[in-house]
Amino acid sequence: MEFIVRQLAARPDTVLVRYDCACGCKPGAEHQQGSHESDHEHCCCGQVHFVGENARGALDAYLADRSTRGEDEDIGGHDIFETEVAAPWGNAIPVAYGVPRQPRQH
Repeated sequence: MEFIVRQLAARPDTVLVRYDCACGCKPGAEHQQGSHESDHEHCCCGQVHFVGENARGALDAYLADRSTRGEDEDIGGHDIFETEVAAPWGNAIPVAYGVPRQPRQH
């Protein structure tokens, strides 16, 4: 998956990390410089990504919570991946994402 990083003009200490999904959506999650929070977006097809210091932990907790409520059963679970993107202020930002095994139709 190829992530696009864009610095927000109105908030130069914040980036939007997004991708062009195969279903046609363009999910994006924000990350503020120095933040310990992880932001996320969940696409209509079931794909989800988290951006931030604890991206993998936040993704795992989010998917576990959805699983306990019976959500996402129709997609057969997720394959989990991790990567990093370069921030305009010089450091790497962790990204964790889950790709559905059977994506929902858009």
